[in-house]
Amino acid sequence: MRQINRALESMFTANKQARVLLVNSTRMSSILILIFFSFISCKNDSNEEIKTYTLEYNTSKKESELEQINSSDCSHPEYFQFEKYEEYCLSETIYADLNGNGILEKIYFDNNDCRRLIIEENDEDLISIGCNMEQTSRFPNDLGWANLWCVVYDQVTVEVLVQDGELIGERTVQLTQPSLFVGKEEAGGGIVTYRNGEYDWVHQSD
Repeated sequence: MRQINRALESMFTANKQARVLLVNSTRMSSILILIFFSFISCKNDSNEEIKTYTLEYNTSKKESELEQINSSDCSHPEYFQFEKYEEYCLSETIYADLNGNGILEKIYFDNNDCRRLIIEENDEDLISIGCNMEQTSRFPNDLGWANLWCVVYDQVTVEVLVQDGELIGERTVQLTQPSLFVGKEEAGGGIVTYRNGEYDWVHQSD
């Protein structure tokens, strides 16, 4: 009987130890699973941080490149022969009092059909230059060549005189109001100015 009891006790002890090992094994497995998911979570967070940083860096880089492009497209001091002027991008709208009546005109390029220069003033007729819409015979009927412009504050400039496609001389012109230069790199252009009661074109290209 004692041997049977001892055998049963040994079996009970073995089962108890097996249960303890099973519990410990289960706990260890749970801990390992938690560690694994924690690692994955940390890795994902790290990846998200890297992605966020990369996105922010690329966005910042693109904005910086765009600013450089814009500034380079709107800065051509080597092509302006004026003492006092203010350059603008072709995409910008200029507000200036070109006719001296104390009211700012709205000046911009309209590129819908073909490029034309628009001068708007409240309660006044629209001035349109280019796109085969000449205000006077002195204005060019096409401005598709223009890639720079500025407001000129000089009071004196030089007009290049051309007749039948031939250069015949130069003359000094007074600019009584702020005027608008429209030109092309390394090719010259002309000045839209207000004189003698109307807008006029001062040619400045050979």
